[in-house]
Amino acid sequence: MNVDMGDEGLDVTGISREQCATLVEALKASSDQSFMEDPELRKLFKLLAVLQSDLWDEMTAGQFDFSQYKKQ
Repeated sequence: MNVDMGDEGLDVTGISREQCATLVEALKASSDQSFMEDPELRKLFKLLAVLQSDLWDEMTAGQFDFSQYKKQ
């Protein structure tokens, strides 16, 4: 796993999908959920959760219906 904090923020491009899943499960199981109070950490947690999910497969395969998310 290669995760670095750079000038542009946290670079998680070196993390595998399995590592995302492991990290998400560990964070969900943690008795201390205070990381969810930090907006940036909460966004990172949600991103990692999506990256390891079937939703990511649907989105990258062009099978996800984005119509409900488009601006009216």
